[in-house]
Amino acid sequence: MLDQLQALTGSPDPAISERANMALSFLQQYQNGQMSESEYKELMLDLVRTDRLDEECSDLETKTMLVTAVYAVAQVV
Repeated sequence: MLDQLQALTGSPDPAISERANMALSFLQQYQNGQMSESEYKELMLDLVRTDRLDEECSDLETKTMLVTAVYAVAQVV
């Protein structure tokens, strides 16, 4: 799933690429001990809140890929 997030950073949809970059940044910060596990999970889940994501992105397949990857990476910790 980490590979999917990295691939999504190059998405032509700015809402998707921004969230993928943020997810990778949060993961790095968590791994470096700069945030707690609960803070990490909360921030990751905030990235893919359906209402905001639906407003900003119209490509259902890409949204689904992002949500799936973020949830998977957030649960790995």
